[in-house]
Amino acid sequence: MDNVFLKTRELGEALLESEAYRKMKECEDKAMRNQEAAQLMGEMLERRASIQEMMQQTNPDPGALKRLSDEMDDIQARLQMMDDIVALTQARGEFNGLINQVNQVLQFIVTGKMDSDDCAGDCSACAGCH
Repeated sequence: MDNVFLKTRELGEALLESEAYRKMKECEDKAMRNQEAAQLMGEMLERRASIQEMMQQTNPDPGALKRLSDEMDDIQARLQMMDDIVALTQARGEFNGLINQVNQVLQFIVTGKMDSDDCAGDCSACAGCH
């Protein structure tokens, strides 16, 4: 069992050394230094917390929920227009793609099967095994 954890740790370290992870962290750092983005993210978290509080009430006010939801949509739209946030979203997607590929390889090694949704049977089109 110790060998499994040792190899898992090595895999984790390899992921941290990957280009995809490095790029994602770089984009996160840049986005966090963007004052406008940080302010908007704070506003988004405040709205989300307010919605969560309201949802715990017996009879939440539908109008207030819609208003908060609309405000969150507006903030999200403004964030998605910022270059730093767009780059961060893309970098996170690339890192998640790497994690998904690792999971597919592990699944194949353990079970001998690939998810039918992810594999068309022709390995030339699959990025997961290469």
